[in-house]
Amino acid sequence: MSGGPTPSASARGLCEFIDASPSPFHVCATAARRLLDAGYTELAETDRWPRQPGRYFTVRAGSLVAWNSQLATGTPAPFRIVGAHTDSPNLRVKQHPDRLVAGWQVVALQPYGGAWLNSWLDRDLGISGRLSVRDGSAVRHRLVRIDEPILRVPQLAIHLAEDRKSVTLDPQRHVNAVWASATRPVPSSAMSRGMPGWPRPTCWPPI
Repeated sequence: MSGGPTPSASARGLCEFIDASPSPFHVCATAARRLLDAGYTELAETDRWPRQPGRYFTVRAGSLVAWNSQLATGTPAPFRIVGAHTDSPNLRVKQHPDRLVAGWQVVALQPYGGAWLNSWLDRDLGISGRLSVRDGSAVRHRLVRIDEPILRVPQLAIHLAEDRKSVTLDPQRHVNAVWASATRPVPSSAMSRGMPGWPRPTCWPPI
């Protein structure tokens, strides 16, 4: 019998990886931790890289490249390359997301990838990604994740639809998320601080 992981253990490991990786930045962080545990060494792009064979990886934003230049005895030398996506279709927060529409505080979103927009309607949504924080004269990056349902892209009431046979969404106007009711604009940066009754977002490294 093979000494490798059982199918159930492999499936469980995959599910744990997916649960820990809600954004490309989290994917890279999770993969980096696993590579370090497996004996890989992280290299910075600005450093001098070692010439001796070994197991290394480097990370740039939401991308990661890992390689093993140690040849096992009796194996051929040609390259063996495996590629995978770190991203998936999603709704991304725009650069200037604050909107006040008909008494609702709205976060402007931008579809990314081949998202099936109808599947995002009337769902409890959280936020994950990378937060840029000014620290004196430097800008540092932190991973942020809010699992609690703080956003919702509302579906149009059925009696307001002209054609009830199908729903056609304008990605620039119809997939913005509601997060509060308001009579005056409230900056969406308040989400990173937390509104009354909201949980504090999970950041890594801690702010």
